[in-house]
Amino acid sequence: MTGPRAHDVLRANVEYHTALAERYDETQPHYLPENMARVERLLREFKARAGAHENATLLDVGCGTGFIIGIAKRHFSRVIGVDATPAMLNRVDTGGGDVSLYEGRSEEMPFVPDGSVDVVTAYSLIHHLFDLRPTLSEAFRCLRAGGILYTDQDPNRSFWSLMHEVKGRADLPPLVRREVQSVVQVVDEISRNTGLAAETVELAEFQKIRGGGIEPDAVYAMLRDVGFHDIEIRYEWFLGEGVLRRQQGEAVEATIAAYLRSMLPATRHLFKYVAIKAVK
Repeated sequence: MTGPRAHDVLRANVEYHTALAERYDETQPHYLPENMARVERLLREFKARAGAHENATLLDVGCGTGFIIGIAKRHFSRVIGVDATPAMLNRVDTGGGDVSLYEGRSEEMPFVPDGSVDVVTAYSLIHHLFDLRPTLSEAFRCLRAGGILYTDQDPNRSFWSLMHEVKGRADLPPLVRREVQSVVQVVDEISRNTGLAAETVELAEFQKIRGGGIEPDAVYAMLRDVGFHDIEIRYEWFLGEGVLRRQQGEAVEATIAAYLRSMLPATRHLFKYVAIKAVK
């Protein structure tokens, strides 16, 4: 009996994201105001660091309903969105900028000429892929020299492993218990809310469920092999960060986040997501 293949994962992702499309913007943490402000700062920074000209182009791979596009079109002269799910593309607001949308796979984007874009974004994408390398290679091809690849909101394997390790403990504080449930019960919850088969959810969230999350060191090595340099791994959203921000304010949250990052790699299991920046 053979295991799943790339086309199985792609098919599951289209079915999965079609089921999520209508309420996607309402349910995803992407759209929290503090996260939108963070991502906007990063996109502006990447445009400047890439030395992008006035007519800068951003390519958003796995664009979904347009989270990145909605921000990028305020800062980039041209924005290109690519996604495999028509139901997601149909919900992208293309007004207010030069936005082009394509239905297609992240591993093969012939409609984007070699070296033609300044920034490639893949927000909450790579954990849905069967194999990361073809998409990273295609992003490299599309970028001009000095252009930047940015990925974000992908599950950190160390955090996912910790949640599974402590799931049976009776003495967990409520906040940790909620995080454990969000990791351990994610397939059951999504299946219940969408009516999708558990196997479809597992395949659609392939690197998260079958792979146990993204291993930053492995992605770093892969990016180097593809040809990227100046690769930066950043850990995002420590355990309880949102609650702390609401209860104690942004200054306290930022202080603790800075402290935990200063103690890396010892503290990397406390961060839920991984963000990556790499230069061609």
